[in-house]
Amino acid sequence: MGLIAKLRTRPIEAAKVLAVVAFGALFAWLGRPSPTSMAVGLPLIAVGMAVRVWAAGHLRRNQELATSGPYAYLRDPLYLGRLFLLVGLGVLANNPYTYALFGIALGVFFLNYMPRKLRKETERLEEHFGQDYVAYRSAVRSLIPRLTPYPASSQRRWSFATFWSENREQWLMLAVALIAAVMILKGARLPF
Repeated sequence: MGLIAKLRTRPIEAAKVLAVVAFGALFAWLGRPSPTSMAVGLPLIAVGMAVRVWAAGHLRRNQELATSGPYAYLRDPLYLGRLFLLVGLGVLANNPYTYALFGIALGVFFLNYMPRKLRKETERLEEHFGQDYVAYRSAVRSLIPRLTPYPASSQRRWSFATFWSENREQWLMLAVALIAAVMILKGARLPF
């Protein structure tokens, strides 16, 4: 099912996508990047994108417990990548209004979204994978990476098909790239 068809049949998902698009457009519009904010923000965005691409290529939802790639070091690399993206965009935007939006976004992310999502995911993963997930959860932290890989980690390799088809990270990557591109052009003082 395509993205547009899925959004038509899932109004809550459509509202989330619309909110993210509106938030991103507001960030891009309000942004006043400087050479310094670009020098700090763009690498953070790149790290966030890289972590999410790496994680999405290892995550086979509801098919197997993801313990390969970044999942050998932390349970929630997609969330860590999202955190880097948010921080990078906030720094890149370089505007008091965007800093306020950034603070709100981080507050919503850490105080509302993350606790609910992690609780639901933990319950679902325990139910689906049982003791394997319980052992994994006790050995691997959520957002702070281990120094060594999880001993029982899978040797599964990164898969472009998994990244592209199963996890559809390309839409987030495209949105972030567009927002960053607009801000780079604004930082170059082109008329936007």
